[in-house]
Amino acid sequence: MGKLTVLRQYAEEYWLEHWGYKLMPARQQRFIGKLRKRGRVKVAFFVLDVAMWKYQGLYEQLQADARFETFIVLSPSNNHSHEQQVYDLQHMRAYFDAQKMAYIDWRLEDGAPPPDVRRSINPDIVFYTQPYHGAYHPKHCFLQFTDRLLAYYPYAYLLIEDPYIYDGPFLNIAWKLYYYDRFSLQNARQFARNKARNVVVTGYPNADVYMQDAPSTAWKDAGHSKKRLIWAPHFTLSNDGSPFSRSNFLDLCDFMPQLAQRYRDQLQIAFKPHPSLMRELCNHPQWGKERAEAYYRQWADMPNTQLELGGFVDLFRGSDAMVHDSGSFVIDYMYFNKPVMYIAKDIERTKRQGNQLSRMAYEHHYIGKTQQDITDFVEKTVLGGDDPLKEARLSFRNEYLLPANGKSVARNTYEDMIASLGL
Repeated sequence: MGKLTVLRQYAEEYWLEHWGYKLMPARQQRFIGKLRKRGRVKVAFFVLDVAMWKYQGLYEQLQADARFETFIVLSPSNNHSHEQQVYDLQHMRAYFDAQKMAYIDWRLEDGAPPPDVRRSINPDIVFYTQPYHGAYHPKHCFLQFTDRLLAYYPYAYLLIEDPYIYDGPFLNIAWKLYYYDRFSLQNARQFARNKARNVVVTGYPNADVYMQDAPSTAWKDAGHSKKRLIWAPHFTLSNDGSPFSRSNFLDLCDFMPQLAQRYRDQLQIAFKPHPSLMRELCNHPQWGKERAEAYYRQWADMPNTQLELGGFVDLFRGSDAMVHDSGSFVIDYMYFNKPVMYIAKDIERTKRQGNQLSRMAYEHHYIGKTQQDITDFVEKTVLGGDDPLKEARLSFRNEYLLPANGKSVARNTYEDMIASLGL
């Protein structure tokens, strides 16, 4: 991608963000008028990695409707290294193959260019998993499809009240933003330039999967002879007070393997790092690629630990507890009503940076600052079974986290699409 192309892309984004978004509703309605005459709608889903695939339920709804033709496009993050992109591709292929779902591949490891979706599919509706500039290869960027209908499920439960989350070129020009609840709608009305004209509250897409009663096969301790604890560190390696800087990894990276060793007969620990942590460690002056890879291997090889780099739903379902400092998991883990400790040096600062729902969710976490706090949580709650927040967590989930209208999130989304398209 040449310098001139990059400049043109930034210029187009700037125009869309500041003025062009005002023209999009009329443009989209004209396009919808053409779709109604044609009767068959092509829908493309761009997938960055398995963990961010939130469209399974909606995909199945559309597949069952003969008026829609669906396509899955494998498109690993443009922000990741070539090695990480290949890894993500392999995991996506394995996942969709296991689901017997067809997809458009990208043979990146063979030096192949990204599939030209605009030419081969020419989709009418394009769903993305991230709305940010540079997340996708330029061939797959939303700027390639501004004359079509762009749509989006947030890839995680985004809890920060900040314009970065709710305002931006994609978010302002998209046809539909399917958000989780009234809190995210309020934030969009406050921060977005288009005042959330394209937001529809359907529920959190993960809820459809979380609430399923299914067995877990993610754990090495298949017989569940030990208590199962997840450690899920965020990828940022600083803790300077900014909204996206909350990491405690450097303080805990030596301690957590020691904890696993200390409780090797009682505890199975899964290391579930943020997908971007490896990249940050490789770029860190005191780490680098060799040390980072050795650290990950340690978690994969110890007898009572495991390394988890793919999806997390099965892992959560089979776990007994979690320790983390990841923003999105603050809500995600609440669906499973299991004890969880959030690590924060200043929890009040963290709460101030979050939205109303997150502030309520933190009240249903055990809060830790130090290594001793984690040890106490393991001994008293994980191993000892003392969990005084259990009933309050269940009430919180049932009141605030279940999908709207008594239907699945996928069904709510599908019905809104049908109504909005006039099919």
